[in-house]
Amino acid sequence: MKKKRWIWMLLAAVLAAAVIAAVLLIKGKSDGGGKAVVSGGHDKLLVSITDKDLMTKYYEDGRVLYEEKLSAYPAFALDDAHQVLYFVGNNDQNEMRLYKLDLKTKKKTVLYKGTASADSLFLSKDLTHIYFRLGKADEDIFRLASFDLKTKRYENLYPAADEKDDSVSSFFYNRSQNDFALLHYSVKEDYQKTDEANEKGIDPEPTNIRFAAGAGEHLQDLTNLEQFISDVAVSPDGKNLVFTSYTQKGTEQKASIRLMNVKTKKDETIISNGKDFAPLIDAQPQFSKDGSIIYFMAEAKGAKRLKDETGRNAKVRTIYAYHLDTKKCEKVWENDNGIINSFSVIQS
Repeated sequence: MKKKRWIWMLLAAVLAAAVIAAVLLIKGKSDGGGKAVVSGGHDKLLVSITDKDLMTKYYEDGRVLYEEKLSAYPAFALDDAHQVLYFVGNNDQNEMRLYKLDLKTKKKTVLYKGTASADSLFLSKDLTHIYFRLGKADEDIFRLASFDLKTKRYENLYPAADEKDDSVSSFFYNRSQNDFALLHYSVKEDYQKTDEANEKGIDPEPTNIRFAAGAGEHLQDLTNLEQFISDVAVSPDGKNLVFTSYTQKGTEQKASIRLMNVKTKKDETIISNGKDFAPLIDAQPQFSKDGSIIYFMAEAKGAKRLKDETGRNAKVRTIYAYHLDTKKCEKVWENDNGIINSFSVIQS
């Protein structure tokens, strides 16, 4: 990419800081020993973690599926039924690799290699494709793409192949409905607002973020918001979207998690800073399989600050569960010796 979008410059700093420690799944509190302990009452979660030596681990609840030296920001998907893990990494020349790991035999296979980047992996409902966000070295935009696990080839889904301005900032694949929720924006508009802010020495205004939903090439715009928005997810029934919105004033950031009704296009804040935690600007909110819970990442009050071998530091992240019926939050994953990179609800 020749130039990076402001929101992703901010997120890059957060993501870089996030890859510095290992995670512990808790019930109640951490034992400080780095051993994963499963708490009950929630969906199985797939969690990517990285320790202070930059070893990345992938957890399925309390079980370590795989670990290796960090080579790229972790992106992954799990075929739980067949116990196959898909993930990306880079080689010594910083070229992207898409891997398939058979968790039963421990056989690791390279499915694809190239100069493009891939993140946000989702496995299709029929287990034949991986959907991902594609970045090409010769383009300023990001795309939604599909990788065929049989032919080992990928195809562009959105935007159109000749599009040069419309960029995908985030997407979510809804396996229950076999469709997508997607955020996209104009790179030209974003560059203009960033340049104007730099010239005036002020914080940039948010770029207009467009919400879309639908199946593959038939995505339709729902609405748009002029807010800094990091991510999006959709409920299993497809009726609601959840996303992270945040404000930026200098180095101060404040995030909230909002719920949008797909039919009415109305949205409201459901989670914001509380006495016990503050949502991250990349909180990655996701619905439980039955749609009754929203999982998200936040910084707990008094969170421990950690430092990795490169000298970077960040505070411990915690995964919370927000119950839509009671409007109450509870801790699901936490570790005062480590920081969570990212997570997803395991689909079966």
